Amino acid sequence: MRWTAPILAFLFASSFLLGQASYDGQPVGTVDLTSDPSIGIDELRPLVVIKPGDLYSETKVQDSVEALKKSGQFKNVEVEVKPETNGLRVILVLEPAFYYGVLTFPGSRAFSYVRLLQVANLPEQEPFIEKDVEKARKTLEDFFHKNGFFQATVTASTELYEKEGLANVIFTSRLKKRAKIGTVQIQGPPDTDATHLAGVTRSWRALATGASLKSGKIYSPRRIEAARAVIKRDLVKRKFLASKIQVGEPQYHPESNRADLVITVDEGPKVDVKIEGAKLSWVPFLSARQERKLVPIYEEGTFDQDLVDEGKRNLVSYFQNKGFFDVEVKTDLQQQPDKIALVYNIDKGKRHKVAGVTFRGNQHISADELRPHVTVQKKHFLSGGKFSNKLVQASMKNILAVYHDQGYEDAAVAPETVDKDPNVFVTFNILEGPQTRVENSAVTGNSKFKLASLVPPGGMEEHPGAPFSPHRLSQDRGRILAVYLNAGYLGADVKSKTVRHTDDPHKVDLTYEITEGEQVRIDNVAVIGQNVTRYRFIKNSTSLYPDQPLSQSDLLESESRLYNLGVFDWASVGPRRPITHQTKEEAVVKVHEAKRNSLTYGVGMEVSRRGGNVPAGTVAVPGLPTVGLGNAKIDSSEDTFVSPRGSVQYTRGNIRGYGETGSISLLVARLDQKAIATYADPQFRGSQWSSLFSLSAERTTENPIYTARLANASFQVERSLDRKKTMTAQIRYSFGKTSLSNILIPELVLPGDQNVRLSTFSGTFIKDTRDKPLDAHKGLYTTTDYGITGSVIGASADFHRLLNQTAYYKPLPHGIVFANNIRLGLAKAFAGDTVPTSERFFAGGATTLRGFSLNAAGPQRAVAVCPNATDDPTTCPQISVPVGGNQLFIFNSEMRFPLPIIKNLGAVLFYDGGNVYQNINLRQFIDNYTNTVGFGIRYNTPVGPVRFDIGQNLNPVTGQKSSQFFVTLGQAF
Repeated sequence: MRWTAPILAFLFASSFLLGQASYDGQPVGTVDLTSDPSIGIDELRPLVVIKPGDLYSETKVQDSVEALKKSGQFKNVEVEVKPETNGLRVILVLEPAFYYGVLTFPGSRAFSYVRLLQVANLPEQEPFIEKDVEKARKTLEDFFHKNGFFQATVTASTELYEKEGLANVIFTSRLKKRAKIGTVQIQGPPDTDATHLAGVTRSWRALATGASLKSGKIYSPRRIEAARAVIKRDLVKRKFLASKIQVGEPQYHPESNRADLVITVDEGPKVDVKIEGAKLSWVPFLSARQERKLVPIYEEGTFDQDLVDEGKRNLVSYFQNKGFFDVEVKTDLQQQPDKIALVYNIDKGKRHKVAGVTFRGNQHISADELRPHVTVQKKHFLSGGKFSNKLVQASMKNILAVYHDQGYEDAAVAPETVDKDPNVFVTFNILEGPQTRVENSAVTGNSKFKLASLVPPGGMEEHPGAPFSPHRLSQDRGRILAVYLNAGYLGADVKSKTVRHTDDPHKVDLTYEITEGEQVRIDNVAVIGQNVTRYRFIKNSTSLYPDQPLSQSDLLESESRLYNLGVFDWASVGPRRPITHQTKEEAVVKVHEAKRNSLTYGVGMEVSRRGGNVPAGTVAVPGLPTVGLGNAKIDSSEDTFVSPRGSVQYTRGNIRGYGETGSISLLVARLDQKAIATYADPQFRGSQWSSLFSLSAERTTENPIYTARLANASFQVERSLDRKKTMTAQIRYSFGKTSLSNILIPELVLPGDQNVRLSTFSGTFIKDTRDKPLDAHKGLYTTTDYGITGSVIGASADFHRLLNQTAYYKPLPHGIVFANNIRLGLAKAFAGDTVPTSERFFAGGATTLRGFSLNAAGPQRAVAVCPNATDDPTTCPQISVPVGGNQLFIFNSEMRFPLPIIKNLGAVLFYDGGNVYQNINLRQFIDNYTNTVGFGIRYNTPVGPVRFDIGQNLNPVTGQKSSQFFVTLGQAF
């Protein structure tokens, strides 16, 4: 059973029932008739008994329906009633009627399609009404005029699909040229101030922020609003905090295509705001910035007592959060016609610290459960805690919400603050009261579904014996309703009935009363709006078929799939018309295609100084692990390169109408040249597999130690194996060629690795149920990759390779996470060959074995690094170069727990075990197994945790430090 969007489902069903409300006696504003646009509506109006201005009467409506049916032109007449500001709008839908299909806006590329839809505001699943189309046409025309296209005209036409009963509306626009700014006149202030403000709108600052009103600049509402903001900022700077700025209607001159502006400015009195007795910051500009943030007069641009009081409350809260819990703020306000003086006098008092936040009276809900809902914070490292009246009140409300959700309807919370200078103790006194529980729970009206089908696997939230909670009751109703909506019962409704026991009001009996309605099935699937995209491609991207139930979840999922294709900038999937009593309805897929071509480019100059002494650090050779140079130094040819650098990328979307995307990108510079081509197909040959083909070639001499020529080609197909998209299968073929030359450290790259060709067939299985990939707290992540590389298909070596990784995350109480990760890799050559270094396994570093430096685990070889080629290698410094191994085993185990010192701070105790082994050999596995223990700190950020780890290798290797530390972003696994 799928539980899809219960809240959305509930709202969706409720919208169908609005028409059943009683409108008798309410005034009627408008009466509209809608039908086939080719039928004259005006000649039918005399048959309509109910008129605008009448009081709504069901009798008059039915008389009108019968009269229209007797005309013999219509097989059915539907009535829709909508409340509007001027009264009820009564729509008589004469079938066969047409409903809105897709709106298009040829000639208006200056605006996005979605923005034009918002402006036209013709709702979906609504009957086609010419009056509404004309209103939308005028609205679009006005919108273009306000955006500087003063000569724009819009015409409306329709394209009818009689079989589907849909009418596409085409708003053809002739925008012509956008107008430019003409003259700008500032009215209101004295001449000197007016001249100054006019200069502000033509300043360099205004030019940089897009607010310049210089004559000849492009006219746009954004520019006008930006100019208004610049003027306001200047007035605030000169203490005119209560000023008013009004931009009049532009005076357009068609002969010059320019618009003159008149800006009326009422400077008002000068407002002098001072904060005395305490500083907001010791840094002057930060203090001024904080003042503008806390005193709302600056932002609101007006002056009244409410804003003065709000500023006072903000200042109190600000200093309380700084630890001055006894702060007092007094206001001194002096008003004159041309000047207002406002002084906030602040007496901070002594700084306090929140020494304790406790709960009293909570017998049934533990402090650990309540504490996350409290915004008052106890002091911790480098902080005195957080305390303010606002935080106390917010905490009280949050605690009450927790109790109400647990059935304690009469719970009360009274905060108590005890000041023991310099410490403050906050206690939340809780009166729990009796708990209201569910005595009996029943479901009625479910003739189409058995009770087991309506109840989720874990049972109802409000089952007998559970705490009574309106919130959980609503969730249960939503889940039941979702079952019906997903099965096509779009008119279903679920109401809950609560009956309290007369002898004990804290015992309730619940009944979920279901009105099932009729099941709606799909009569036909119509696809409209596409120009290039093939019908079959769109159809395959949805999950809608004739005669299946019109499922709300299928509609939402199909719409989501269409958006994810990247082919359409707008998509909508739903029934042709609102569901009332019909048992079959057409499902309509409406799309609007996005732009197919894009070109991005960049041009610049590059100055590269390459050579001289290569500094100590690391060097990454393509296809090989990163190697640490330690203190070794090497001299290379010194030169400075000055050259143009340019990049260009062309992308073509929706190729052949099947959503395929191709791109070509080039990068050209003196030291690096690269070309990349890709071709992606979201439905490979009409299947459920997506595919990606890529080609790349690069030549780089950016690193003075070597010259690299790289070529790669790959083809991959991929598909999800389950509806939740937690399991993925990938099949790929890849070909890569690496050629290295001019290597200044002769033994850094072995001869067999200087020219390598890899031609590989491989497959990957991925299962991912993690809650958050960057910082998982629960779930499973496993991936298995197997590939075979052979000379028969063009490789320079014959071998096969397997790599498996499985990570498991288990949440424990108090925010603790127990995380484990196992990696196993096996590589074996055949046909008497060897595995290239680039395809062996490497370990050591922040994400594998933290008792080793980067890639330092497993077999190593010593390489002499001589500053000059003529030096004797025996006298040169030696560096350790990873050899890699054909067997890899890594076991990581972490206990992650929060640290209450600072919010978002956590710590980790970890164990890393395993190694890289030269050959696949059990004896080597046992003899060379290493153990590392360590401790780490985590600080959560929006992009993932910042990580600091210290690892101690319990089986140290000669020549390597047994203690290693790492600073990086993201968890180790």
